[in-house]
Amino acid sequence: MTASGNIVRRSRPGQSLGFTVTELMVVIAIIAVIVAILVPTLSKVRSRARTVQCLANQRQIALATYSYAMSNASRLVSPRTDTNGTAFIDGANQQMGPLGWKHTWVNAQDTGSTNQFVVYSGGRKYETPLAITSGALFPYIGDIKVYISPDEPTNPSAGAVSGEKTRIRSYSLNACLGTTRPDELPEFDDDFTAISLGTPAPQLSQYNTTTIGTIKSPQRMMCTIVEDDSVDYNNQGWLVVPQTPNWIDWPAAWRPDAITLSYVDGSTETYEIKVRGLINAWDTFGHRFQQPTSVNSANPNDPGDPVSADWKFFRDRLNPSVIPNSTYLFGGQ
Repeated sequence: MTASGNIVRRSRPGQSLGFTVTELMVVIAIIAVIVAILVPTLSKVRSRARTVQCLANQRQIALATYSYAMSNASRLVSPRTDTNGTAFIDGANQQMGPLGWKHTWVNAQDTGSTNQFVVYSGGRKYETPLAITSGALFPYIGDIKVYISPDEPTNPSAGAVSGEKTRIRSYSLNACLGTTRPDELPEFDDDFTAISLGTPAPQLSQYNTTTIGTIKSPQRMMCTIVEDDSVDYNNQGWLVVPQTPNWIDWPAAWRPDAITLSYVDGSTETYEIKVRGLINAWDTFGHRFQQPTSVNSANPNDPGDPVSADWKFFRDRLNPSVIPNSTYLFGGQ
């Protein structure tokens, strides 16, 4: 003991106060095992957190469509994205304008090289924040970040939203929502009226979803979905052909185990792609990819499947209780 009262530890001859090499190696090994266990767990936790946020975004958008309808005589927003496009209303194409339906997003696609909503740069098109803030739903959402999925690869960082060369919208509306048939597909009129099959054409109004009251199954009808459109921003509503596994559009498979979507009633869901090779086929063939209906044994990457499970999942959420609505129209599928 020193004069100050402190105890001094003295080592015996040949005794070390530090760790031995063996002890250090054991400690390092233990730390490595802990890290190996924690890293995948933390990665899964972060992925799950992104999914939760993505679902929350889409729920907010779905609820905004309802709020919009409550403020507009129950009429839902159109899934159109262009300012000068037409909407199919009451059996005819009608020009959208101040007295007609309001577009959900604003993308002026029919101008020259540059406009205030979409910037054309290097042969590509980039949506600007004004395309979102001028949209019909923005007053009911109020935050441009809600339009961006945390899984979006070009997602701008939390505080900054680029006006060019960055996608600022990760979601699309169901093309069958807010219309009497998909607005962007006039060539598919026969598919929705059965004329081409020589059967009595059902009244076009049966596909009407222009108001909340015309939705047959709001808890099963898709409202929004993640979409990675090949034209750099999400163009028009989201759709697949109802009769055959034709992918007019496809969901964004940033995480194949978490295709996120919302329903008209505000509920949400995640879906995992089932058919092998389908994601690669979307990337390879693009829009209107006709999926094979059986597996090609000579090509293990063929995205065919006897039941076309993924296509059916999304088809059945376009307008349930209406599409598919009978065996004569859809061949019993």
